Amino acid sequence: MSRYVPPHRKAEDGSEGEMSDMASAAFQQAAWQALRRSITGIINRISSENLSDSATQLFRENLVRGRGLLARSLFRAQQADPELTLVLASLVSRINKEFPPVVFLLCKRLVVQWRRTYLRKDWQSLENISRFLAGLYVFHVVEVDLIYQIILEHLGSETRSEEDIDQAAKLFRATFRAMSERARAEFHEQVLTPFRDFLAMDDDTMRLSARAEAVLESCLKEVQKWERQKDEVSVIPENLLLFDIDEQTTHSLNLQEKYAPEDHLDRYAFDPKYIEHEETYEIARKAILGENWEMELLEQVAAAEEEDSQAETDGEEETGGGAEAGKGVSQSKEASREAAAQQALDASKPAISHEQRQLRKEVYLAICSSVRADEAVHKILKQMKPETERIVCFMIIEGCCEEKSYRKMYAMSAERLCKSKTQFQAFFVEAFRERYLGAGDLTLKQIEYTCKIYSHLLRTDSLYWNRCLGVMDILHNNESQRLFINFLLQGLTEEMGGAALRARLETDSELAFYIRKLFPVEQDAASLEAAINLYAAMGLAHLTAPMRLAFEKLRESGRKRARVEDDREYL
Repeated sequence: MSRYVPPHRKAEDGSEGEMSDMASAAFQQAAWQALRRSITGIINRISSENLSDSATQLFRENLVRGRGLLARSLFRAQQADPELTLVLASLVSRINKEFPPVVFLLCKRLVVQWRRTYLRKDWQSLENISRFLAGLYVFHVVEVDLIYQIILEHLGSETRSEEDIDQAAKLFRATFRAMSERARAEFHEQVLTPFRDFLAMDDDTMRLSARAEAVLESCLKEVQKWERQKDEVSVIPENLLLFDIDEQTTHSLNLQEKYAPEDHLDRYAFDPKYIEHEETYEIARKAILGENWEMELLEQVAAAEEEDSQAETDGEEETGGGAEAGKGVSQSKEASREAAAQQALDASKPAISHEQRQLRKEVYLAICSSVRADEAVHKILKQMKPETERIVCFMIIEGCCEEKSYRKMYAMSAERLCKSKTQFQAFFVEAFRERYLGAGDLTLKQIEYTCKIYSHLLRTDSLYWNRCLGVMDILHNNESQRLFINFLLQGLTEEMGGAALRARLETDSELAFYIRKLFPVEQDAASLEAAINLYAAMGLAHLTAPMRLAFEKLRESGRKRARVEDDREYL
C-alpha cells in the first residue's frame, strides 16, 4: 500500500506530476519503499491470534514483486524469535498455496543459509534454520527428503561432534510425528533404521559416545510414546490451520544442490513493464481476496473511524453533562472554584510524573508477564498514550539493567518497537547517546546490559549504525566510556561473528565517515598506535587492520623523511 502524500506537499517539491506516473522511476522507488515497510511491519506484528488477518494483509501487497523482501523478513523474524516458527510456517503455507514461486525462493535461501551456517559451526543459528525447515515440512511446503538429508548429514559426518547429534535429535523431534503419519514405511527405513544402526555400530572410529547414545535412545522412546497416543494429539495445532494443507505445491529440494539465493530481489530495480505486472497481480489478488476487496477494506477503515468518532462524542457528552451541572453553582463559590483550579494547575507536574511512573510500571510488567517479544510489544503499544514513546524506550533499557541476569526479551522487544515506528528509533538513539556520555554514572552491570541491548539492535539493523557509533571516540574518553566501547564491540562480535563485523566496518563507505573517531585512520602515528594498543588490550585486535595499515604507512613515510634529511646533512 503506497504512502499518502498531501497535494500541497507534492506541489511544494514539484513531484506531483512525476509521482502520478506509474512508469516513472520516482513513483516505482516510492512504491518499493512503501512495499518494504508494509511487508516488514506485517511480519513483525504476526502472532497466532492475527495469523489469518496477517495473511490477508500480505495478499493486498504485491508479493511477486516483493518476494525477496518477504523471504528476508520471514527469515529475520524466525531467527529473532524461534518460538514463532510454526506460526510463520503456517503463514508461508498459505502464501505457497497461491504463489509457489514466491515461497520456493524462501526455501532455496534457507537451504543455502543452512550450508553456510553448518560450515561455520554456528550451532544456534543452524538450529533455528533447521527448525524453520521442519515447520515447513510439517505444513507440506517442502518434501521429507530434505529432512532425511539433514539428519543423515549430521549423523554421518566424518567430523561428527556432540553438537551434530543434538542437532539431528532436535530436528527429529520436530518432524517425526508428521513423518510417521504421512509415510510410515519410509520413515522406518530412512530414519529409524539408521538410528538403530548407529547405536549398534562396532567400528571404533564411528562409535557414538555414551551421551550421544542416550540422546538417540530417547528419540526412539519418544516415537514409541507417540505411537500410543497419536490418535489423541494432532500433528498441527488447530488454530494454525488456515486451509487444507494437502491442497498445495510441495517443493523438492536437495541439500547438496547449489541454489542461487537471488539477493538482488531484496533491492529496488526499475521495471519497464511495471503497469503490466501490477495489472497481472491485481487479477490474482482479486481471485484470492474477492472482486470487491478494495471496497471491503474501505468499509473496515470507515467502521474503525466511526468507532473512534463515537468514543470522542461520548467523551464530549460526559464533559458537557458535567459543565451543565456546574451552572447551578452560586456566585459566592466562584472564588473557591478559582482556588481549586489553581491547585490543579500547581499539581499538574506531580500528576504527569505519576502517569509516567504508572506507564513505566506497565512496561515492566508487560515484559515480565510475556512469553514472546511480540506479545510484550503488543501489550506495551496497547497501554501507551500519545507522545510517550521516549518513556517506553528509556524504561526498557532501565528495566533490563535492574534484572539480576540479562534477559534477551528486552532486546527483542526493543527491536520490534524500532521496526514498528520511527519515533522509537530516534529515542533509542537518544538513550544510547545519553548512556554513553553519562557512562561514568552507571555501574558495570548497567553498562554491560545496555551494550547487550544495543548489540542486538545494531546486528538486526533496527537502528542506524552511524547515529549510534558516531558519538564514540576511542582516544578522548574516560574509563567508563572505554568499558562501554569494549562491551558494545564484544557484543557485536558475539552477535555477528568477528569476520562479519569487520567486513561491515570496513566496507560500509557511509559508515566510515561517522566512525573516524572510533576507528581513526587519519591521525598521527602516536594516536594511531595508542588506539591500536587500546583495542588490543580489549581483545579486539581483529578490528584494527585499517589502523595498522595506516600506522605502517605513516611510519614508513617517517623513515623516508628521516633518510632524506640525513642525506641533506651529509651533503
